[in-house]
Amino acid sequence: MPSFEEVANDRVLYAHANRILHLETNPGNARALVQRHGDRDVWLNPPALPLSTEELDAVFDLPYARLPHPSYGDARFPAFDMIKSSVNIMRDCFGGCTFCSITEHEGRIIQNRSKESILREIETIRDTAPNFTGIISDLGGPTANMYRLHCKNPEIEVIAASRLVSSLVSAKICTPTMRRSLSCIARHAKSQASKKFSSALVCTTIWRS
Repeated sequence: MPSFEEVANDRVLYAHANRILHLETNPGNARALVQRHGDRDVWLNPPALPLSTEELDAVFDLPYARLPHPSYGDARFPAFDMIKSSVNIMRDCFGGCTFCSITEHEGRIIQNRSKESILREIETIRDTAPNFTGIISDLGGPTANMYRLHCKNPEIEVIAASRLVSSLVSAKICTPTMRRSLSCIARHAKSQASKKFSSALVCTTIWRS
């Protein structure tokens, strides 16, 4: 890649470096990147392979505190208040939008949790979260909800896996495949929350074509 000094002083080389980074984000064939910074070289490893549903479930089954670090004491964080009762059900984004860096630091291959794992977390929130009011504020991910979305055309999927394709967004709109599975989880989530409260609310964002 162009050096840091070159990128910092040349818009064309900045765009060129960004393009290289963008094209080397496929874990199946990405190459390691090296950029010169002064008298040092910075080595960027290829992206990790995506986790299977079982592996992702194991990550989310770890005993997280679900609270800000104790060093903050009694300080209140509006951002934490917004997400404390939300549940992350997937990660990554296949969009490749030029204004967004999610594909760079998370990847493009959608990784999904199982319904059972999601419901276990909701039960944990219901039973242990302080001041839980019966509202799951979101079932979603880092971007628009792409839960269980995948390419239904194997030929397109193979092409998208090549280094020559920088985005998995096709010019032709595809029919989403996740609405039914997500609505099913939302119903189960509301049922679990309702076991402790007279009424419960589950909010989510549906990906629409």
